[in-house]
Amino acid sequence: MSINYKVSRCKNPGKNAVQGVNYFSCKASKVSDYDFKELADDIATATTVTKADALAVLASIKPYIKNALLSGRRVVLNDLGSFVISVRSKCFSQDAMAASDFSPSAQIKGYHINFRPEVELKKEIAQKISFKRLIDA
Repeated sequence: MSINYKVSRCKNPGKNAVQGVNYFSCKASKVSDYDFKELADDIATATTVTKADALAVLASIKPYIKNALLSGRRVVLNDLGSFVISVRSKCFSQDAMAASDFSPSAQIKGYHINFRPEVELKKEIAQKISFKRLIDA
């Protein structure tokens, strides 16, 4: 198995870019989605759990993960990784913080839900990963 990638032009090559030179980078290109139904099929095939039971468990996970993240908790899925919320914020000075009308939360521009894979999962993938370039037709 290989990770497919395409070569595409960089929109922003960085501050050391030379005017008039085209820059490119490699971007991963997915083959297809691996959805809950397919995952449930695979779990049912590999275990004594039925597909319906596997689907029920997988579907029930989402609200618990959502509630934990909204409570400021990190969600740890052993041997897989963890989900955590991080925020994007504008920078502000110490002087601005001293102002009586300053609100640090007003400096938050958005958030990300980050997935951080477990070290062992990353090692297992690193041992087997390969890349295949997709040529544009």
